[in-house]
Amino acid sequence: MKTETKSLTVEKMDEKGHGLAKIATLSAVDHDGDTYLPGAFAWKQGGQWVPILPAHDRKAVPFGKARVYEDGDAAYAELHLNLDTEAGREWRSALKFDLAKGAAVQEWSYGFGVLDQARETRNGEPLRVLKRLDVHEVSTVVRGAGVGTGTLAMKSRGSFSDQIDAVIAEIDDIVERTGGVKALREAQGRDMSKARLEQLAELRRRFDEVFMLDPFPEASAAEKSRKEAEVLAAEFMTLSARRNLGL
Repeated sequence: MKTETKSLTVEKMDEKGHGLAKIATLSAVDHDGDTYLPGAFAWKQGGQWVPILPAHDRKAVPFGKARVYEDGDAAYAELHLNLDTEAGREWRSALKFDLAKGAAVQEWSYGFGVLDQARETRNGEPLRVLKRLDVHEVSTVVRGAGVGTGTLAMKSRGSFSDQIDAVIAEIDDIVERTGGVKALREAQGRDMSKARLEQLAELRRRFDEVFMLDPFPEASAAEKSRKEAEVLAAEFMTLSARRNLGL
C-alpha cells in the first residue's frame, strides 16, 4: 500500500501532554484536490490508534500515541504525549517554547494509506474522493504537506504581536503560492479556478475590514499622521503586489 502524507493543525494541548489536532474538514476540498466521505477515518470501532513519531521515522521510538476519529464534518486526532519518556517531555517543552517565542514554526503531518477512493469532476476540476483511509502515524515535521500546519495552542494562542507575525508569514506563503499557481496555469493556457479566485477575494475583503479600523486611537496628531502614512505605504505595496499577481 502506498503511503501518503497530509498536514494537520494542533489546536490545543494541556499540561499532561493531552492535545487535539484537526486533520480534515470532510466536505471541503484540500490543497491536494482531495475531499472525504463521512466514515473515511471512522471505519474502525473506537477510532484508529496510531503512534506519534518524529519526522515520519518509523524506526524511531514513538513519543506518544493518537486516536483518530470523526465528529460531525471534521476528523480529529486526540494526542497523548508520553511524558514518562525523555522524548515526550522534550517535545512538550519544545512546543511550549515554539509558541512562546515569536511566530510558531513547528509543523505536523500524518501518514496514511488509501483503502478506497473514487474520482470525480466538480466545477470543472478533477477531485479525488477518499472513502476509507488507514492512518499509520502522526508526526512532528520541519515542513508539513500543506499550508498552515503549525501548532496553534497548548495553553493559549500567544500575544497579539505573535498572532500578527504568524498571519504575515502565512500571507507571504499565500502570495508565493498564488504567483506559482497563476504562472503554471498561464503556461497551460488555463485561468485560475473560480473557487480559488473567490477565496482570494474573500481574503482581500477581510483585510479591507481591518484597514477600515483606526489602529491608533490614543496617538498624538503628529504620531498618528506618521503611522497613517506608514499604513498608506503598506496599502500601496499591497496594491502593487495584487496588480503583479493579476488580482
